[in-house]
Amino acid sequence: MLSFLKNLEDSERPLLGPNYWILKKMGLLLPKNKISKIFYILVHEIVTLFVVSQYMELYVIRSDLDLVLTNLKISMLSVVCVVKVNTFVFWQSDWKQVLEYVTKADMFERQNQDVPKSNIINSYTKYCRRLTHFYWGLVFTTFLTTTNTPFMRYLSSSNFRNNFANGTEMFPHIFSSWMPFNKNHSPGCWITILWHVLLCAYGAAIMAAYDTCVVVIMVFFGGKLYLLRERCSNMFKNSDENASEATVKQLHGIHIQLIKYSRLFNSLLSPVMFFYMVMCSLMLCASAYQLTSATNAAQKLLMAEYLVFGVAQLFLFCWHSNDVLIKNENVTLGPYESNWWSASLRQKKNVLILSGQLRISNKFSAGPFADLTLATFITIIKGAYSYYTLLRK
Repeated sequence: MLSFLKNLEDSERPLLGPNYWILKKMGLLLPKNKISKIFYILVHEIVTLFVVSQYMELYVIRSDLDLVLTNLKISMLSVVCVVKVNTFVFWQSDWKQVLEYVTKADMFERQNQDVPKSNIINSYTKYCRRLTHFYWGLVFTTFLTTTNTPFMRYLSSSNFRNNFANGTEMFPHIFSSWMPFNKNHSPGCWITILWHVLLCAYGAAIMAAYDTCVVVIMVFFGGKLYLLRERCSNMFKNSDENASEATVKQLHGIHIQLIKYSRLFNSLLSPVMFFYMVMCSLMLCASAYQLTSATNAAQKLLMAEYLVFGVAQLFLFCWHSNDVLIKNENVTLGPYESNWWSASLRQKKNVLILSGQLRISNKFSAGPFADLTLATFITIIKGAYSYYTLLRK
């Protein structure tokens, strides 16, 4: 495993190496080859049609609350996955711009580092790797949980086995979706199981690729702001006035580029996050309801893991977005941590202009109504709990 993870490192992309690899493997970054590009697009749209079939089945089983909640819990995550895929492919050129900016800006910092900057760069790089590997592990665990839930239900419940044997219970499937053949009897049931496992693996890999890419980019923006503050605090170390002026101009350029691409990144992420937050509230509610109404320990354990995944996924986005917001506010301290008091009048004017520039910040949002912050995370958890209590009554 360690050897595999080490092979994902890329000297040309020291920060985004593993993330860029999985984006290409899953077809979120489409290849240049025309046939391969068409193949990936077809796969994405076939999965989209499958998600539509899940909602078709939802109408058929609408009279059974337990089946409806099971379907909703998974189909809402499926539709979020499909939205992530299609928006990434549709806005492909903009995503490539953001990824290229992150790579170039990161390489610039690595080539112009001293000891303090080196510590910052190494810190956020190690953090990104740990976060990526942790999230991949969490997604893989959720994949195993989702695919094994019907099997565990069959093993852990004698009532279910008896009802299944006498024909009052249907064959337990991973997803509740429409199929063009009888999915409750052999060989249709086994074909359906194989199809569902493949789709679940695809969805898990897409989540792992998209989510870790987004979070790593957020971490980079936070690290870049921290480095910018460090650069500002050292802008008058050179006593040469012309050199100091050139440094101030460079700092202006760095911040303008940072704001430009953080806003582009937010424009790509914001619609997806808005849709995700709406779906997440309902998904958490359904998961919590099934967790409390489960009749045996095995089912409770599996449902608890699924609930933990939903909460962890939402928390990662809100926490790292909130961290970028805090560092946006702190970067304005950089010029005042420098030796501005010993500078010439002209240099002091440049410092004032730079300070005004650094006050321009950008928040990551979830649509036009909410910002991605810890306060929003708490609000969503409260909303999900409110839906849960309503459903219990």
